[in-house]
Amino acid sequence: MLAPFLAVLLLADPVPAPAPAKAPADAAPAPAATPGWRAARFGMTPAEVLAAFPKEAAAVSPPVKLADGNTIEARIDGFAFEGLTFDVRFIFEGGKLALVSLRTPQKTYVDADAYGRLRDTLVKAWGPPLEDTADANFIDMRQTRWNRGAERTDLKYIPGVAAIIHYPRPAAP
Repeated sequence: MLAPFLAVLLLADPVPAPAPAKAPADAAPAPAATPGWRAARFGMTPAEVLAAFPKEAAAVSPPVKLADGNTIEARIDGFAFEGLTFDVRFIFEGGKLALVSLRTPQKTYVDADAYGRLRDTLVKAWGPPLEDTADANFIDMRQTRWNRGAERTDLKYIPGVAAIIHYPRPAAP
């Protein structure tokens, strides 16, 4: 399974879904929504991701091979969210979408207040996080994590960088 790491970072759709209509007591349960980010769903091929964002996404050619063997094969540059700009990267494992990373551009410094604003927005959309962690021993590092059904989302901050990462929730040990 693809492990998220700080080197590759991204974001999820912060708009909460409308409340579902009440089903009759004898109705079969609705299938769980396939997790992902906006129109992208985990397990899609690069071509399917590109087709899901026809006027936004571009192919990464040649694909960028990461140290863990996964590849970056699609991107959206300049995605605006909460007053910040993010570069979105779609990471594939075995040809299937495994992680969506939203990261502020390398040449744009992001201050710690931006992390707080992003966290507040995501808490309003998704509720309380699963966990918050911080480490200021060496540098100011912060992370907030949500489990959202079959998906996990991490909001990360190190000085100058904010990222939102969406990936399938790991199976319980």
